[in-house]
Amino acid sequence: MASCEQVGGNKHNAGELSIAMPMSDPPPVPDGFRLTLDTDPPMAFRASLGQAINAFHDQTVPFASSRFALELRDQAGGLAGGLTGLMSWGWLFIDAIWVRADLRGQGAGSALMARAERHAAAGGCHSVWLDTFQARAFYLGLGYSVFGALEDYPNGQTRYFLRKRLAGAGLDKPDTGEYEAAD
Repeated sequence: MASCEQVGGNKHNAGELSIAMPMSDPPPVPDGFRLTLDTDPPMAFRASLGQAINAFHDQTVPFASSRFALELRDQAGGLAGGLTGLMSWGWLFIDAIWVRADLRGQGAGSALMARAERHAAAGGCHSVWLDTFQARAFYLGLGYSVFGALEDYPNGQTRYFLRKRLAGAGLDKPDTGEYEAAD
């Protein structure tokens, strides 16, 4: 079970405003309704909530999305890396990317990102966004820029939000979905 705790004093950078708000009684629930807390919500509830949010968005900005995955496998068929992404509203969100430790620094992560960007551009996306607390320098090296940060998430770390505009030669070519190692 996850929880939120304050550890130590308030941390903030110079120039930031930090306001401690006292905990107070929450506003009352409207008459005839009941509010409950579930610390382990079932997938069915999460799916229903997502569908309700998407139906609300559809009133002004229709929602359509497409998920995809890229798998990097070694010669024995073992997972050596991978990426999952979600394309919606003209953006690609990089949901997850991982490369096996022995392949890091050899271009596998860059190849996964390039293939994802190419697939997204072919699917009509104009930009990519993602978040990370461990690999900011990697993404900056790929041309991404920071547009936000969340300090102490996880504790002692900063989660960075990065984006990149998709443009350039070759991104408008159809994506066949098949990729082989460069010779």
